[in-house]
Amino acid sequence: MEENRDRGEEHAHGATEHGATEERPRVLVFFDYACPFCYLDQSRIDSLASEIDFEMVLVPFELRPDMPEEGWQISELEAEGHSDRVHDHLIRAAEKERLPLTVPGFLPNTHKALSVAEVARDEGDALHRTVHREIFHAYFGRGLDIGDEGVLLQLARESGLDTEIVTAALHEDRYADRLHQFRHVALHLGIDATPATLICNELIIGSRPTEVLRASLERCGVRVHGDEEALES
Repeated sequence: MEENRDRGEEHAHGATEHGATEERPRVLVFFDYACPFCYLDQSRIDSLASEIDFEMVLVPFELRPDMPEEGWQISELEAEGHSDRVHDHLIRAAEKERLPLTVPGFLPNTHKALSVAEVARDEGDALHRTVHREIFHAYFGRGLDIGDEGVLLQLARESGLDTEIVTAALHEDRYADRLHQFRHVALHLGIDATPATLICNELIIGSRPTEVLRASLERCGVRVHGDEEALES
């Protein structure tokens, strides 16, 4: 179910323990790599980030932690909601966003993909964002099985990650606790599905057009990139 919810002041943008406010609001983006609407919304949020000044925090939410490692075939599922209507909606939405989209006939187990992204997070924000985009594009843009370790290692190599570190992290399941903690945060906020976005103290559950996300950001009192230059000129 899609809904907007206000959260307490502890989640308000820029709030500090001393009651002061920071200038940049924080936007938490909850996602799973097998969620097509997360793929669409990430593109919208990235577009907004090019014009509005805010801090983006990517929060993995493993939708199906009990899924078998080999994943599932969509044809074998009856309750996942992958109807022709949803498929057509996704295609139209992706075309509007000028985003490449293929809807694969299988659901991958995303635990390893989420773990690879966490390896990248530990290497810095820029690399994390790159790997994050590449994993999404691999599944929804190229139809690759992002549950397959070989596919993930190739993506890691192409993105600039050390594949030995990635391999060790996957074999040791090094990021299992962190992913569990991220999931706990989401559940604590009342999130049990993706996409979900916490913009300042406003929780948006479900996919939303760019205009809705922008309006929520504007309610935070954010600055559009270039405002400072305009004020100085």
